[in-house]
Amino acid sequence: METLFSSRQWCSSPKGYWTIEYEHQRSGSDMQYRFKYTVWINSGGWFYNAMKMPLYLDGTNIATLQVKTYNSNEKGWTYSGTTGWYTVSNKTSGTTSFYAELVDTGGYAQAGWNKYDTSATFSLTVDPAKSVLGGISNFTIGNAIPISITKYSSSFRDDMVIKYGSTTVKTISGITNGSSVSFTTAELNTIYSLMSTVNSGTFSFTITTYNGSTSVGTSSQSATGSITGASPTISASNISYKDNNSTTVAVTGDNQYLVQNLSSLLVTISSATGNKGASITKYEATINGVTKTLTSAGNINYGVINSGSNLTLTVKVTDSRGNTASASKTVKFLPWSLPTGIITLKRKNNYEDETYLKVQASYSSINSKNSVTIKYQYKQTTASTYSTLTTINNNTQITLSLTKNSAWDFKITITDKFGTTTYNAVLSRGRFIFFVDTKKLSVGINCFPVNSESLEINGIQVLEYDVVDSW
Repeated sequence: METLFSSRQWCSSPKGYWTIEYEHQRSGSDMQYRFKYTVWINSGGWFYNAMKMPLYLDGTNIATLQVKTYNSNEKGWTYSGTTGWYTVSNKTSGTTSFYAELVDTGGYAQAGWNKYDTSATFSLTVDPAKSVLGGISNFTIGNAIPISITKYSSSFRDDMVIKYGSTTVKTISGITNGSSVSFTTAELNTIYSLMSTVNSGTFSFTITTYNGSTSVGTSSQSATGSITGASPTISASNISYKDNNSTTVAVTGDNQYLVQNLSSLLVTISSATGNKGASITKYEATINGVTKTLTSAGNINYGVINSGSNLTLTVKVTDSRGNTASASKTVKFLPWSLPTGIITLKRKNNYEDETYLKVQASYSSINSKNSVTIKYQYKQTTASTYSTLTTINNNTQITLSLTKNSAWDFKITITDKFGTTTYNAVLSRGRFIFFVDTKKLSVGINCFPVNSESLEINGIQVLEYDVVDSW
């Protein structure tokens, strides 16, 4: 409370006094006041009537207080009270005129006797009218932000401070209603750095109203700012690969072709770009259903992959805000498998020493860079060692002379530039399906007859002459 006057005498016999104090506060463009009063007589036995106290603000009667509500012959009394808040509209500067009067209203006063009427006039404080900041809509960082300010004194200046957390990101001197706030490149970089791990956050907007160099108050609002269009940047140019197997590269002549089940795939990822203050936190490379992860750019060794056709390699990057982006590249594969062959091995007429061997090989082309070598060796089935390996041409028949009285074991290898397939084959003893031995007077079916005058099937005698003759 501030005191307007204290213990001011309003009558002399007996002596009466009064005191008025007041409080003030601002409510937007309005000023509000309330008053505390004390009226008392400290001696004597004079007869006093009812008393009223009219109050005026800027010439307008705002209240008439009933100070003493009845007539009494009191020798000493005190009356006090506090009013409610009274409003003076659109008062933003200067002072407010206050007038108070103390009036004896009853009994003798009405007859013109003993009327005590006293008054006082004062200028009351008017608080400076700080401006009020309107609500700030949620916004996209980088776009202009509309600002609404209710200003109560055109002579005052409003300065704005924008903060993210506890960090000031922009200050504006002399901002006005209807302004749009935009961040400079440097300010945006500061914001992006502060928000490197989030896509949105809360910003505070505070205006401070100044009367000259003196602050008269602040007004604040908050809003959510969001970062958009900040996904990381990666393209196929960030991805490279090669066949890391020197043996297969020596055949293909190009490390951009991988040979099925032989080549070793090495993937290299160069640094992707985080945007608007974000950094790259993870690289995920996927091919043929297998995903491998790096925390920074570098190499990934997938080793051998079993694919006979081209595959898509996809690299996904994740930034510190959790945003992702992907790029892909085709990895070229050449089909390969061990060579195979169709082996033809037979005697002339299924009986004679003259023997025919033919190998029809099939093998993977590897872009026409592959070829095969075919070799064979043989031994009598009863022998322990094979002949020296001999090379023959693919799909070309050769002729050998191998005694029909013995079976022969063959070993045939088909070798391309990456591997060998081995086949084992048996050349049976020479035999007719039906053979008549005129010297022995015998017949052999699927065999040469051993006994005289006999019928033998697969080397087993089933009939002899005596039996036949007995019929």
